[in-house]
Formats: sequence, structure tokens, C-alpha cells
Amino acid sequence: MIKKIISFTVIFSLITPILSFSLDKEEFLKFLINSSYPEVNQSEKSSEDDKNNNIEENKSNDKQTYKTESTNDKETSKTKEDEFIKVHIGKENVPQVSNNQENTNTDDKSVESNSLVASNYTNNIRVTKENPKIFLYHTHSSETYSNSPKGNFHSNDIDNSVMRIGKELTNELEKRDWGVLHNITYHDAPDYNRSYINSLNTIKETLSKNKSVEIAIDIHRDARILETKKQIEEEKERMVTTINGEKVAKFFFVVGPDNKNVDEIRKIAKDLTNLANKKYPGIALPVIEKEYGKFNQYLAKNHMLIEMGSNGTSTEEVLNSTKYVAEILDEYFKKYK
Repeated sequence: MIKKIISFTVIFSLITPILSFSLDKEEFLKFLINSSYPEVNQSEKSSEDDKNNNIEENKSNDKQTYKTESTNDKETSKTKEDEFIKVHIGKENVPQVSNNQENTNTDDKSVESNSLVASNYTNNIRVTKENPKIFLYHTHSSETYSNSPKGNFHSNDIDNSVMRIGKELTNELEKRDWGVLHNITYHDAPDYNRSYINSLNTIKETLSKNKSVEIAIDIHRDARILETKKQIEEEKERMVTTINGEKVAKFFFVVGPDNKNVDEIRKIAKDLTNLANKKYPGIALPVIEKEYGKFNQYLAKNHMLIEMGSNGTSTEEVLNSTKYVAEILDEYFKKYK
């Protein structure tokens, strides 16, 4: 009940400043779809109009960003983040509800037993060895890649999802003698807007039961609107590189600035990006830092949110990148941390 009251209060505080704009249904949806979602491009700064409650649609690389909060609304939102985590999403990454409900197991958030990913998992968890140091999970578990477009690239096609990538990254880290705990719970179904609240509960439970964990990584995939051949081709160019004759998906890190440990989060993200590009030029895109938000990155000693590939890259291309990500993580945390 408390959460519902808080949710209503936050939503009402966001809606009130724009009532005078007489928004139609579509515009109202756009208002709700604001820039607190990790995948939103942050290359453009807020304008003075944004600060004065005007709604402005910013476009960069064919991706839409909506920035709408006033300073007062922003401060109110921040004070309530521990109890209510806002998750608004862009058009390019809105699940198609009808398909998502049909294609995602929403009864117990479990994974189909015949899935390639689900093998070696018990109660959606796999631990490679005792006292694991690394925890991998997925706030937006149903995100899929270009070869699995149903539900606007959201479904329970786990073998073509970020959870498949998590499994392969687990394998690659295990080869390098890391103890890894990988959780494949669906956090974004049936209620997508509770994704970060659900993953928050998973993180807290995992860390409380596994005191050895020092590194937590939330694995996502980026998203773009892909309605034309040109957009698809441009996305391939943006998110795919070639290493040793192999097509490899690029990746990047996202930083939530409202975390008390933001300096450390930022440093790790930038250090890993620099190390990756030093070893494999162009494999990592620049770090994206949100205007506000936490994305649960304050919970673990070393907490990261990584975007591996996008809805414009294939599962195979992202799988190909896991060995490089594992190599970079291994070198960084063994040599520099």
C-alpha cells in the first residue's frame, strides 16, 4: 500500500507541471517516456526550456530522448528513489504488451527447462564455484537481439536474449578461474515498470547470502528505432566491429549519477572502457552517464551496468564479444583492483 501511495505521489508530481499543455494520449505517453532509462542517449545536454518544465523532443542518431522534469520535481523524485524507482522507457525499447505477455513466463518468473541457457541452473541460479566473486544478473531479462524481434525485441526467447549472453560471459569468466553467480530470473515481467524494483530485491538477497561477492554486473542490450533499411544499416555500423576476422558486437557502460559511490562507478566504467579500446580499438563506446538515477549501482563494492550489443546486432555477434569482455574484466580486476 505504501509503495502504491508513493508511486501515485511521484507520478502526480510529474504530471502536474504539464497539465496546461493539454497533451493528447500520444504526447502524454511521450511525457512518461523520459530520460531515466539507461539506454537513452545522453550526448545532448538539457536546455533552459527543459529546466522550466517545457517538453522538448531531442533526437540523436535516430533515437528519441524525452527530458521533462523541473528542478523541484527532480529533487522530489530523488528523495523517494529508495522506495520508488522510476523506470520510463523510449519508444525504441517499449515491449509490445500482448506479445510479451504471451511469450514471457509471468507466473513464477522461471525459465523454461528445455532452454539452452537453463541447463546447469537451479531455481534460476548457477554458481561456478564456492564463494563467488562476481554476480551477473539482468534487470531487463527479456531483452532480445535482432534475430528475435517479437514483442519489439522482448520475449522469453531466452536463447536469443541478454540472459544467453550472461551465461556465455559466465563460462568465459569461469575459464579464467573466477567464481561467478549468474541469476536468470525475469525481473521485467509481468510488470516492466517494476524491473528495477524487482532486480533490487534480487541483488539484496544475493549479496546477503553471498558475502564473497565483490563485483555485480547488470547486463542489458542497447536499443534503437529500426524501421527502415537505412536505420538497420547505421545501427550495424554503430554497434558491430571486426576482430580477428570475426564480427563482434560493441559494448558500453552506463553510470547512475545519484549513487553515493558515483565516483567509483564512473572510474571503473572509464577504466574498463579505456582498457578495452587499448587492447581492441573500437570495441567499447564511450561511457554514458545519466542526468539522474541510481539503477541499483550503490549496492555492490564494484557495480556496473553494461550494454552488450543492441536490438540491431545478432545474438551470435554479441556472443562473440563475451570472451573480450571477460578478458578485460579479468585483467582489470586482477591487476588494477
